[in-house]
Amino acid sequence: MEWARKSRNVLRKGEMLRKARIRVGGHLSYYAITDNSAKCSSYHHYATRILFKWINRKSQRSAYAWEGYRQALKWVGWPQPNIRKDLNPFRRFEAI
Repeated sequence: MEWARKSRNVLRKGEMLRKARIRVGGHLSYYAITDNSAKCSSYHHYATRILFKWINRKSQRSAYAWEGYRQALKWVGWPQPNIRKDLNPFRRFEAI
């Protein structure tokens, strides 16, 4: 998330959130496979916290309180860490 630090003074808050959504969504699309859900959840948590930190350092005033930040993430459509590709083809038959 080094790009967040570099772009905090260049981009506006909404644009920064949209670009972060694209980056985090791409990361989760690639790495969210069957046995990697714990690491993807950890990455999601880390990316959310780091982005909050750098958005709030844009000026002398705090840009968001945590609740307002959560609403902004919901508005942008922040990706959730769920399994995108199941690598176990027999998993659906185990439930039967």
